[in-house]
Amino acid sequence: MKKILLKVSLLVGLGLGAFAVGSEAADAATLYRAYNPNTGEHLYTANGNEIPFVVNAGWRAEGNAWEVPAKGTPVYRVFNPNNGGDHHYTLNRNEVTNLTNQGWRDEGIAWQSGGSTPVHRLYNPNAKTGTHHFTTDVNEKNNLVSAGWKYEGVAMYSGGDQGTTNPTNPTKPVEPKLVWTVWLEIDNGNDQSYVIKEGSKIFGSETEATNWIDNYADNLPFGVSASNYGVKQIFK
Repeated sequence: MKKILLKVSLLVGLGLGAFAVGSEAADAATLYRAYNPNTGEHLYTANGNEIPFVVNAGWRAEGNAWEVPAKGTPVYRVFNPNNGGDHHYTLNRNEVTNLTNQGWRDEGIAWQSGGSTPVHRLYNPNAKTGTHHFTTDVNEKNNLVSAGWKYEGVAMYSGGDQGTTNPTNPTKPVEPKLVWTVWLEIDNGNDQSYVIKEGSKIFGSETEATNWIDNYADNLPFGVSASNYGVKQIFK
């Protein structure tokens, strides 16, 4: 059997490079949304020129996402060039710093948050790319939660320039943290109920995770053997 150690697995899949994004002085606009069926990621952008580009690369245009004002609270966009590529969007500069320290690229201010319509943020713990999703549609949010996504709260707000008293400070999303998980594969023909799926066990340290999976692999019942197993660092 082979034991594998993976030091870092980043959170949130694409297949294209980074783009220039808007500035703090951007006009009020409607965000566009596109979907990558190969990675599961949704792209949100106020730049209409991005949509034809990604559609030519195999993405699906999904129309308008939500309305954003010209003035409000900046929404930052970061890009992960690893794992096939991935974008993430947040108002939280600490989250931007955390991700750039892990190799993501800070792409600056994408648009502004402002208005009265909540934009919900969800996290898919089973995905490697496209792990976060943003939507104003409560039905879409509820359907994703039913499918196993974790609801992380209101990430930002949607609205036009009218109504300057509308809230612009959303509830703070849950910040991801690095944890350790384990995984174990069982040889073909053996009892597969002893498989350990990545993310099913969470540990606070590499030592704790390593000790647990080593002990588990060493104590499999007679006739059951592991082909591969290991520990991995992930965002939770």
